[in-house]
Amino acid sequence: MTKKVKLTAILEVEDDVIFDEFMMKRTLGQLGEIESFSVNDYDEAAEAGQPATQSQELEITLISEFINAANKIYFGTLSIENRKDVALAILHMSNLDKLANDQSKEKFIKMFNEKFEIDSDKVEKLFNDTSDPSLLEVTKSKFLEGDLIQIVIYMWEKILSKGEEEDDFEIGLIETAAEKFSLESQNINETKKLGLERAKIFKGINSVLSGKTAYNKLKAFEKGVLIGLMLAECSTVSGKISSEDLTRLKKILSEQLKISANQATVILETKITESLLKKVEQVEVYREKYELVEFLWEKVLSTEAAVDDSGMDLIRKMIRRLDISDIESEGARKEAEENIKESGE
Repeated sequence: MTKKVKLTAILEVEDDVIFDEFMMKRTLGQLGEIESFSVNDYDEAAEAGQPATQSQELEITLISEFINAANKIYFGTLSIENRKDVALAILHMSNLDKLANDQSKEKFIKMFNEKFEIDSDKVEKLFNDTSDPSLLEVTKSKFLEGDLIQIVIYMWEKILSKGEEEDDFEIGLIETAAEKFSLESQNINETKKLGLERAKIFKGINSVLSGKTAYNKLKAFEKGVLIGLMLAECSTVSGKISSEDLTRLKKILSEQLKISANQATVILETKITESLLKKVEQVEVYREKYELVEFLWEKVLSTEAAVDDSGMDLIRKMIRRLDISDIESEGARKEAEENIKESGE
């Protein structure tokens, strides 16, 4: 016999934490099936009838204190910066013997500086804070299997996102850590595969943002990443994407652009300081953005899954934000139809 329970809670989280369906099911889903959920900003001062004051961001200064104080460490509630700190702690604690000499320590610091983008001084501070062998067993007790898998995928993503070749030293660190946290070989290989998928998106984003290639001359995969980023920007209101808009966005990413839910995570967590839509809209050569729209229509028209009305609203919103009229968009659509016919002949 079951019953329905409405749970109301106020959580204090970092600004860049994203509440999506996957995270909610992985955390609260352990209690029972989630029929629906709603996430909104909570204004404590407004509720108390007082003027709002700006809160300060909490920074982890001693990772050992954070680990010891935590009941459980949930990947979905960690900020992007805190994920880096936790990843460093896990990799160091799991490889104390390997990292005991100065040469290995230097390579470790360089890896986190270049691939996790942590300042070298902070890396050394966190490194020194996680040198107690007993902290490993404490840390292992803080993770549920799903959250552990997510942090390992994240590690793979970071080390595989930069550089042309895999680094045996870095791979060895992650494999050793995964084994010490009791992940089976099959699961380790699967986490690496998922991390590699995310790394591919990360490299695509870097290529798009580098500005070295005209947008219409990007590789097909990179065009898909660019369009995914612009659709995400169109879906964002006041720095957030509603659960309804997130579902709509992920559907287009998956069905039309062939970007999996795993890969979509990278797009959703990418913070771009300057509007990408504005950059594309302001290109000097009109054809550069027109052919992007044509590419998008090819994806829409060539997939079996139809885009629903809500999805089409998002697509048209993005196209209009590029300063391309509905008439011009229809012209790109017709050219896309011709391209599809020619490719099928």
